[in-house]
Amino acid sequence: MTFSIVILIAGMRFAIERCQETNRDLKKHAAELQQQTVALHETEERLTLTAGELQHRTRNLISVVGTIADNTLRTSRTFEEFKARYHGRLQALGRAQGLLSRKREGRVTFDELLNAELSAQSVHVGENGSLTLEGPQGIPLRSGTVQTLAMVIHELVANAIKYGALKQPKGHLTVRWHLETRGECGRPWLHLDWKESGVEMPPSPQATGQGRALIEQALPYQFDAHTTFALEQDGVRCTISLPVSEHEAADAF
Repeated sequence: MTFSIVILIAGMRFAIERCQETNRDLKKHAAELQQQTVALHETEERLTLTAGELQHRTRNLISVVGTIADNTLRTSRTFEEFKARYHGRLQALGRAQGLLSRKREGRVTFDELLNAELSAQSVHVGENGSLTLEGPQGIPLRSGTVQTLAMVIHELVANAIKYGALKQPKGHLTVRWHLETRGECGRPWLHLDWKESGVEMPPSPQATGQGRALIEQALPYQFDAHTTFALEQDGVRCTISLPVSEHEAADAF
């Protein structure tokens, strides 16, 4: 009888231990399931934000492409001229988007943007002594400014190749930039000085194209930039000052 009781107690103790172990496993699985549920909700939220950002970028790009088409058509004298200029501007826009896509965990820097455009238009530093670049590497741009600034640089380079310092034998283009601080908080600004020299200008030079509109209207209106554009006696002179990023991490668009 005593032996039977001992066996019964041992069996009950084993059953209790198994029950406790099963309870611990259930709690562990419940915690894991809760974590997975939270992770799933976070993933859904990120996907929703990404989809919203993509829709915003898409609408913005469609609007920009339409504006480029309208401006190019208005200032083109022939269909061939429109085709070449429109194609070049779309390519510049595509390069800016490419840089932004590759910099998901960082920022596009000014020297990257400038060098990408110079390379795309087959302009090399020191080529025939016609180009000088002076400025630090790694100045991080705000994501929202990259697209417009890329289009500005494209227009300046294209005009210098077609009419100015990168075409004429005595012409020289100097691009200088530096980082400066402004305001009580000492926020960083990029200051760009684009200077063409040695260019034989026409008697009554005029510049009313898309590049000048971007410099004098779009940059100040969209980003509070300070800009100047002048057709001087020996070439184009342009200055741009605009706020840049204070951090390396990418901004929300």
